[in-house]
Amino acid sequence: MARMSWQMWLVGFLGVTIGAVAVLGLTGRPAVGFNWPVPQIAGQARPSVTVVLNYQKGHLKGMGTGVIVKAAGDIVTNYHVVAHATRVGVILSNGRRYTASVVGTDPPTDLAVVHIAHAGLLKPIRFAPSTRVVPGELAVAIGNSLGLTYSVTAGVISAPDRTVERDGQIYHLIQTDAAINPGNSGGPLLNTRGQLIGINSSKIAQTGVEGIGFAIPDSVLKAVIAQILKYGQVQRPWIGVAVDGTRSGSAGLFVVRVEPKSPAAKAGLRPGDFIAKVNGHPMHTLTQWTDVIASSRIGQSLSLTLWRGSDQLAVSLRLGARPGSEAQAVSGTSSRAPDF
Repeated sequence: MARMSWQMWLVGFLGVTIGAVAVLGLTGRPAVGFNWPVPQIAGQARPSVTVVLNYQKGHLKGMGTGVIVKAAGDIVTNYHVVAHATRVGVILSNGRRYTASVVGTDPPTDLAVVHIAHAGLLKPIRFAPSTRVVPGELAVAIGNSLGLTYSVTAGVISAPDRTVERDGQIYHLIQTDAAINPGNSGGPLLNTRGQLIGINSSKIAQTGVEGIGFAIPDSVLKAVIAQILKYGQVQRPWIGVAVDGTRSGSAGLFVVRVEPKSPAAKAGLRPGDFIAKVNGHPMHTLTQWTDVIASSRIGQSLSLTLWRGSDQLAVSLRLGARPGSEAQAVSGTSSRAPDF
């Protein structure tokens, strides 16, 4: 009987001990801190982020942001950050100041590359792999908001591929609710690994509208930077026609003008024609038209289906290189982000 009492006491003691340990494990253990990655992301990217200053005739006209893409001193920013500048200044994260030369600009994508010499080896930003971002993914922006240098804001990816039209240009942009303010232009939009997924370029600035900012995706950045560093500009395919989407309908896109000696002129296109199809794809909107040109290359042949009056024609043309200057510049300056 004494032995049974001892065994019962031991079982009871063990039960109480195990229960106490379990309760302590659930309620008494110090809470593990939430692993918020933004400080690490910002700290990792900061050495690759610069201040970009736009001087015109000796006066500071605007401030933006830049991102180091080559250790030798190449920095990408927005075109509107350096537009009309007579001198471009760059301030590194360590406070050193330089006068930069403009390597090249690309108004249609609102991108530019500047270069600072004799700065030593700099830390270039790491680009994200060519994988699509997804809605809800964490996004971190760094920029010089309203002159407040190296401001960090965080949000999410609102949409990975938002089509926006402005001043006749079609943009495919990343939409984010991370705060993008004047001065953020040209700064990085980063993922959770501190990798560049886009360059902040603009926001919707209207009364009652918040949290709608846009960034140029890394896929566009890589292509534009590579061409600017190689050629000093972006070489785009050229057809040599002006089309009017407002006068188009089921017949296709209305041809307003054909440039002399252009690929379109050599192929026989005339004002008044309707471009019904390109490579078999129907053409009803300007977005469809600009997308097919943007996805083509210089020297490539396109098959066009035209309507000329009641006659349907099949035409083949070879894309040429756009002569002279690029398309119209994007509106805005570095001190004010463009409003869509």
